[in-house]
Amino acid sequence: MALRVIEIGTLEARRQEKRVSGECLSACTMYLGLSTACFEHDAVLGFHGPRLAFDLPMTGMQFEAITQTMASYYPPRIARQFLEEWRHSCSFHRIPASRLIARGEARACGTD
Repeated sequence: MALRVIEIGTLEARRQEKRVSGECLSACTMYLGLSTACFEHDAVLGFHGPRLAFDLPMTGMQFEAITQTMASYYPPRIARQFLEEWRHSCSFHRIPASRLIARGEARACGTD
């Protein structure tokens, strides 16, 4: 996740577009917070709770900090669901990008 935060900051600073297609799982979903990100209609975003590399144990404080950071990149409705439900799950909660685009929570590729 830390690398994704750095990448998003770099893309934002450069005003460089990030095109998201196919499966966008885990930290990839944080592109929702990138102003220059666009999502293909057939993309699917998958949300789940945080995990450390190599399945290392995580303290409650680490869990809270990571989930709050991730949620800060999401539109309000997604952030709320993530914090209330999805962060406690190891399995993916999948949402079609087309649904997020229709709700105004993601920008479709090819639009301004």
